[in-house]
Amino acid sequence: MRLLHGRPLAEKVNARSRERITALAARGVTARLVVVSVGIDPAASTYQERLMRSGKSLGIDVQVAAFPRGTSESEVVERIVALGADQSVNGILLLTPLPLPLSESRLVDEIPPEKDVEGVHPYNVGLVRAGRPRFVPSTADGIVELLKFHEVPLRGARAVVIGRSPVVGRPTATLLTNEDATVTVAHSQTPDIPSITRAAAIVVVAVGRAGFLTGEMLTPGVTVIDAGINVTPAGLVGDVDVDSVSAVAAALSPVPGGLGAVTTALLLRNVVRAAEEQNPPGPSA
Repeated sequence: MRLLHGRPLAEKVNARSRERITALAARGVTARLVVVSVGIDPAASTYQERLMRSGKSLGIDVQVAAFPRGTSESEVVERIVALGADQSVNGILLLTPLPLPLSESRLVDEIPPEKDVEGVHPYNVGLVRAGRPRFVPSTADGIVELLKFHEVPLRGARAVVIGRSPVVGRPTATLLTNEDATVTVAHSQTPDIPSITRAAAIVVVAVGRAGFLTGEMLTPGVTVIDAGINVTPAGLVGDVDVDSVSAVAAALSPVPGGLGAVTTALLLRNVVRAAEEQNPPGPSA
């Protein structure tokens, strides 16, 4: 079985981002991202730490606006609105999941589309669905880019996406469709998921349940993308039962070592793009 490692792709993306950051710095511009979190959960904390490390290595200023669990929605909205008005901030990332009773959609609506580097504002979601992407959710973008980087055929391929979250499952299905794959979305209300996954050449799983996808659910030769992040006593694991899937799949993105680095690199690339768009060069540049 072939492992679809993400590090080579992430390094390629970061190398280009570093060139663009250098060009911005020459004009006195520092790309800046603010990560907003409320009662952060372990998986989101891992992502935040990775963003801070990678941002520092690239020259992107990554700041954190952390609220404790129990913070009112109005307080978070006030902060997001302030960040939206702050011209020194190029990108705003709202970490999810959010604790109840906070409304993710309510908070997302307050992020200006031009600073929505995770592509979750309805305006940016609509552009992706229209086939005119501007900012794309970084994990979904990373899934498709990882498949293309490792030359997995997408045109005409039967693909199944397990999970329908607005930041992974749904945008992944849209992006794969835009690549001319034939896509089925399976979720918690889908009966007999194995009968669907066994007919697929590509299976993407993003449900947040360790060991959910097993080899019995697959046909030999399938390509599997594990987009799950689960913090367990044994360490970080995905949604794939690696032992059983390895005996069936032709290719698998490992956790860790697969999508994580790619997701981070693409999110930070979006921050660079936002900084460029918000700070266009002058006439003499």
